Amino acid sequence: MTLSSDGKYVDWSSTLAMTAVIVKGGPGANVYRYDPPATSDTGLHAPPNQKGTIPKVSHVTFCFQYRLKVSKTAETHYTRQYFWEIQKTGDQTELTLSHGQVFPVNYQVRVGVTGYEERDFAVSGTITIENNTPITFVVQSVSDVVTPNIAASVNCGALPHTLAPGGSLTCTYSANLPDKTNRTNTATVNYVRQGQDWVRTASATAPVTFGDPTTLVDNQVNVTDDRYGPLGTVSAGEAPKTFTYTLEVGPYACQAQDMYHAFTNTATLTTNTTGTVRSSSWTVTVRVPACPMGCTLTQGYWKTHTEYGPAKPRDATWDLILPRGEDSDFFQSEKNYYEVLWTPPSGGNPYYQLAHQYIAAKLNVLKGAYAPPEVQAAIAWAENQFFNLYPPSYNFGKSLTNQARYYAGILGQYNEGRIGPGHCSE
Repeated sequence: MTLSSDGKYVDWSSTLAMTAVIVKGGPGANVYRYDPPATSDTGLHAPPNQKGTIPKVSHVTFCFQYRLKVSKTAETHYTRQYFWEIQKTGDQTELTLSHGQVFPVNYQVRVGVTGYEERDFAVSGTITIENNTPITFVVQSVSDVVTPNIAASVNCGALPHTLAPGGSLTCTYSANLPDKTNRTNTATVNYVRQGQDWVRTASATAPVTFGDPTTLVDNQVNVTDDRYGPLGTVSAGEAPKTFTYTLEVGPYACQAQDMYHAFTNTATLTTNTTGTVRSSSWTVTVRVPACPMGCTLTQGYWKTHTEYGPAKPRDATWDLILPRGEDSDFFQSEKNYYEVLWTPPSGGNPYYQLAHQYIAAKLNVLKGAYAPPEVQAAIAWAENQFFNLYPPSYNFGKSLTNQARYYAGILGQYNEGRIGPGHCSE
């Protein structure tokens, strides 16, 4: 307690909460009441005398009640469940493949979260009652309410409960809430002094605030493809995520008539909690021409599907060029088939223009593609010329140059599918 320099005013503070302070000076006194009890105040004085002058303080009386101390905690809980989608796409919908041919199809699988549901909102915690006084009290009842009037379930064990000096009682409580709106939670304790029936009340409050969910449902998925295998896992925080991969379509055996095949594969996600399954499929329709007809491939295909790549896999039709496939000598050229295919027809050289289309046409026929009469004639003419031309000039001569380019054009149309059985997908 501190008096002002003129002795008329009192400032006070205490570790014990006061219910009233009486300040006397002269013939009268002021009573300062505190509800709830206070631990400090300033500027207290006696009432003015008849002259209106505040007298000096003569007495200060402090009044207090021993009370139980109540404190509480409030922990929020709720569940968040995620919902997922999956979408699979490919870069091909229709293919024409010769028998034994394989074709790479590129796929994308996109996995994403479509939304989530939040539920099971609740608050729980402890209510601690401490007797820090020299008096024995009896706790009669404990209640807990979440605004705006949601009663919690409280468990304190058997009540009434006697609290001796220095003793404490811990209760637990819980309450279900309709949503995660911020609220206030108040615990109220009714108690009496042992041997008396005057009920006293003590309370404590705590904020009810929600943060991140405490329980996650289906927050991760496992993604697989029925032909490719496992693709990986995706968490809700990573979504959306796209997987890319390639599958080879084929090979198929040919029949006596055109055959159609549905190459379908399915991507599937499975959630980690409930095991919910979502799937998406992509279908490629594959036409395999009848064996007598087959389909044709361009010189670009044949020059890259060799033992030396760069495309994979090597087309085994090369083995039908004897004696060494793509390494076999190409007539009188002093080069092998592979080298001729990769030699550019500089300046429009008719020898290499014809040679490139001839090699592709020959391989297409060996692979089973039907060659109409005009193509057969072009192949025969070209072979006759190649048998008789020697390096280094490979000169058709002026009279045959136009004819060589004409036959190269016929073979090019065949290889590209403009005449004959049609072009294979490359």
